Amino acid sequence: MLGIYVHTNWAYNHPYAARTWTVADWEGYLEGLAALGYDFLMIWPLLDCMPPEPTASDRAYLDLIRQVIDRARNRFGMRTVIV
Repeated sequence: MLGIYVHTNWAYNHPYAARTWTVADWEGYLEGLAALGYDFLMIWPLLDCMPPEPTASDRAYLDLIRQVIDRARNRFGMRTVIV
């Protein structure tokens, strides 16, 4: 197992902050990781910083993370956890 951790809330501009990545950005990142032999992805989407009733932008972001997890698992065979 070779894994990597992605913290998604650093306040940098695109492409330096994972929070600003599109599905295409994530896919390129996952493809690169898979080519290097990574098979485990930990994502910290800072759920604890979201309000109890997520905003529309929070919901959109969570949907993006769902798509990332699906792609990591289905396309690249990676195990993924939310931390």
